[in-house]
Amino acid sequence: MSQVHIRKAELTDAEAVTKLVNRAYRPEAGSEGWTHESALVSGDRIDQGKVTTAIQSGTVLVGSNERGLVGCVQVEVTDRVAHIGMLAVDPSLQTSGIGKLLLAHAEELAIQKFNAQVGVLVVIAARTELVDFYLRRGYSRTEEWSQYPTDAGVGTPEKEAMLLTTLRKCFNNRLHGDRFSAASQLQTGA
Repeated sequence: MSQVHIRKAELTDAEAVTKLVNRAYRPEAGSEGWTHESALVSGDRIDQGKVTTAIQSGTVLVGSNERGLVGCVQVEVTDRVAHIGMLAVDPSLQTSGIGKLLLAHAEELAIQKFNAQVGVLVVIAARTELVDFYLRRGYSRTEEWSQYPTDAGVGTPEKEAMLLTTLRKCFNNRLHGDRFSAASQLQTGA
């Protein structure tokens, strides 16, 4: 894998981030990566308006290399809880480690810049391979469940009563000022 440069997204990235997220989560047949959810949810995962709002109101990180934009992740911290979402990697580069690097960088940012103590992810419960990915990254299952938000403009579930599960990771075992080993390999933009 070539070196990935991580930086905060700018408004000019909104269109590319939108396309990347939709390609990673809801690709056309034949171009799926392992993270796609096309069999579970139809329609776009996100629209450019939502991405623009996320860039303006929160922190969206993007990763790029010589191929261009290859990944993104969103971090919002409220009351020392980091809500991490929109983690997406170009399907042709999935399993190359970019997702792990983006997640580590998002966690590091949440801890160092926002003093977050806990990371939270919300995942479609039926996406067991994705849940397992996060469990391997130190997240734990909770007993928090919710219905898929059919009115949020994030696609239409193919099954009624699709459940989301919440995963948590305690950051208290991380010392402030220390860099995660995975994230320290990244170049970071200002």
